[in-house]
Amino acid sequence: MITRLVKLEFLPEHADRFALFFEGEAEGIRRVAGCRSVQAFRDVDQPTRFFTQSVWESPEALEAYRASDFFRNNWRTVKAWFSAPPAAWSTSALSPVE
Repeated sequence: MITRLVKLEFLPEHADRFALFFEGEAEGIRRVAGCRSVQAFRDVDQPTRFFTQSVWESPEALEAYRASDFFRNNWRTVKAWFSAPPAAWSTSALSPVE
């Protein structure tokens, strides 16, 4: 099991747009084979900064999602809204979540 963390920074005029876009696309991401969960967080102090957290059954499941048309189409939409390059990390938990 891996958790993917992504930091996204948006131009001010696109921050609320991303929040709505993610809300509309999250269920589709959750239905992708191997996805256990996905959610987004908005930085309290920097409202143009977001973080996404997704949990995947395996690195292969994540890579299959990243190679999908669904991901490519979503990414094509949001990357035009960025104010800075995104940063991403694939992590594993040190101890299981209860």
